[in-house]
Amino acid sequence: MSSQQEITSILDKLVDGNDLNELSARRLMNLWLTNEIQPVQTGALLAGFRAKGATGIELASMAKELLDFCKLPIQRPELYMLDTCGTGGDGANTFNISTAVAFVSSCCGVNIAKHGNRSASGKVGSADVLSNLGLNLNASLEKVILAVEEIGITFLFAPAWHKSLINLAPLRKNLGIRTIFNQLGPLVNPLRPNAQVLGVASEDLLYPMAVALDKMGMKRAIVIHGYGSLDEASLEGDNKLIFVDNGQITRSSINISDFGYKNFENNNLTVTDDTSNEEILELVLKGKAYESQVNVVALNTALVLWAARERRKY
Repeated sequence: MSSQQEITSILDKLVDGNDLNELSARRLMNLWLTNEIQPVQTGALLAGFRAKGATGIELASMAKELLDFCKLPIQRPELYMLDTCGTGGDGANTFNISTAVAFVSSCCGVNIAKHGNRSASGKVGSADVLSNLGLNLNASLEKVILAVEEIGITFLFAPAWHKSLINLAPLRKNLGIRTIFNQLGPLVNPLRPNAQVLGVASEDLLYPMAVALDKMGMKRAIVIHGYGSLDEASLEGDNKLIFVDNGQITRSSINISDFGYKNFENNNLTVTDDTSNEEILELVLKGKAYESQVNVVALNTALVLWAARERRKY
């Protein structure tokens, strides 16, 4: 069967609402990586996934293929690492909570390998914030890897590592909808972290993302859908979570009031005309931010510390 026949067969399955098996999902990603899929076919495939909904097996299989294609320039440090990268896209315009959580978690002794990109929605991306604070997004890949050993935290700018997919960026932007690649982003950290706290803006992504993390061999992880459709744990109400713990997947929920803390509305976390993500981040780290801003970082950091609990056993 030619590659074009394979693409047509896969597209037929997606259009009919059928799921791909592991082999077909990996093959599809390989065809994208080797530029054998035409733009019009890519648009149809992405629309098919969006209409059907990606399964955990599809996501894990495609992510594995992409990671196998991404070769590290030096050996991965033998550390228990954790990522705080989520899907983004909640449109809530909150300050970049996951980036603040990454810094605080690192100060707590967790080795953070944060994967991220520039904004793909109204929310500022981690790369935007860190770049504005002076981080060199064009640093050599070797320096990026060594940083986690030297200072306990590093940032992997997605386009610098997954260059084979750069040609898809204009098409994805022109489509104007979120695609399966938005779900794949948090799953393809080149340093293959052992643990992750992954926020999703849509509740229907909770289970497939948890299954994907489990299928990829993640030791411990939490997938979060925050109250009010935040892709972080919220202070306002009940947050839905799925725990991945060494092969076990369990559902749960938490409300900050259960622990004796005050609920705050999500609009207390938004970036206003008078503030910036960078300013809020600096105030949080200095302990001078508003109570709501400090508490939401503390709540999400607590989830990181659960996921990182086995770091000394690696």
